[in-house]
Amino acid sequence: MTDRHINKDQLPLSFGAFKPTGHVVLVYADDRAPALTEALRARGLAEADIVSMTSEEVAERFKALLPDTSGASGFGSEIQSMRQIYMLALEGHGMAIVRVPDDRTRSHVVAVAQEHDAVLAKEYGRLTVEELL
Repeated sequence: MTDRHINKDQLPLSFGAFKPTGHVVLVYADDRAPALTEALRARGLAEADIVSMTSEEVAERFKALLPDTSGASGFGSEIQSMRQIYMLALEGHGMAIVRVPDDRTRSHVVAVAQEHDAVLAKEYGRLTVEELL
């Protein structure tokens, strides 16, 4: 896993594809963002470990990335996840990228995702992208 903090302006990439290793990505309706972020903080997550993006921000950044993904990532789960998140962003869904350094934190993030009706939760490992919902 990674200890690096992510920010909106420099999303982590691997071969041009979005790849936030050591993080869970939650996708949810934009209007749920404040409550979801507050619930994550209430479960002990630090502000620096949560990057929230509106649907417009996600669509803008992912649209710019999708044509540039390399052939190596084109068939992988990372590019498929990017396309899925991009399509959801076009429908008004934002996302939170949440650092998960351990299983306890991961459990908290999944619980918050379920409680706040996230439509997608994916954990990015070094070699895999795992669906959590």
